[in-house]
Amino acid sequence: MKKVHGFEFIDKTNNQNSNININKNSNKNTSNSHGKRILAVILVLGMMTALLGGCKGKEQKAPVIHLGVMYSSDIIPLGIIEDQKLDEKYGFDLVMQVFSSAKDRDAALQSGELDGIFTDYVAMCIYQNAGLDMKITGVTDGDFQLLAGKDTGITSLQDCAGKSIAISENTLIDYTLDYILEQNGYESDYVSKEIVPRIPDRFEMLRTGKIDLGLMPEPFATLALEEGAVLLGSANGEGIFPAVSAFTQKSIEEKDDTIKAFYQAYGEAVDYINTTPLENFEDIVIKSAGYPEEMKGKIVLPTFRKNTTPSEEELEKAIAWAAGKGLCDAGLKPSDILHIY
Repeated sequence: MKKVHGFEFIDKTNNQNSNININKNSNKNTSNSHGKRILAVILVLGMMTALLGGCKGKEQKAPVIHLGVMYSSDIIPLGIIEDQKLDEKYGFDLVMQVFSSAKDRDAALQSGELDGIFTDYVAMCIYQNAGLDMKITGVTDGDFQLLAGKDTGITSLQDCAGKSIAISENTLIDYTLDYILEQNGYESDYVSKEIVPRIPDRFEMLRTGKIDLGLMPEPFATLALEEGAVLLGSANGEGIFPAVSAFTQKSIEEKDDTIKAFYQAYGEAVDYINTTPLENFEDIVIKSAGYPEEMKGKIVLPTFRKNTTPSEEELEKAIAWAAGKGLCDAGLKPSDILHIY
């Protein structure tokens, strides 16, 4: 910062006759000098104000991550990030958009409104087939539980031959059901599949006895179990975690550091969830995952994992299944849909 200095010049002549004139002129010059100093200070202060104002106006806002999700237990860490302002701590702004259907989420993704989404293996194959370059950057902890209706008398998979189950066709639910059946020695046609696209509709059919079986994410699984449904198995129980976080290749190229910061915040949120009594943040869980208020005190959370990526073997199985359904090219490789942070 520049400082303004005033200078006074004093005539030290010994001529007494001219001393009066000299003093008069000195007073006049001193007055002019003071005036100039005041003017200089005003000008400098004005310049400083303008510069500071200009700097303030040019302050860069935190980079934004637009993330599209649907209500489920795997977005609970995002709720913690927002509640504890971990995005601010790590230097970015998380804008989370919650969609009621995968169709709406994917429409927003295709229109360029989103940097990333919480999605799944099968959807990733479909995106690539449609020319939408997406990369899996993490695995989330959503589960899908295979349930039997309370009045069906079904207690194990052995009782399920020919029983009806509502699914959404050519989706993660369809793939996960086939995977669970295969792991237990059954073919895909061991059960009778009925196509019902919306999860709330499938849940209602299960609870009212219109179908025998359901494969449900949270919070629907817990709600069904509360009403007497029987747990037969789950995706996570069979060692499959098909729900993932993914970003567009464009966002990875343009916001690489910001995405890294997002996963740092995600890791801190996971630490908090795993080490903090649930009652301390249960309201956030209810709001984030879409649990009804009456579930308070009954919610059980899994142990969440810090960010990781699926194995190539897992992705190869999903790609082979999707290719067999005509959803993607059989030549698609795990490296085509994977970006490791």
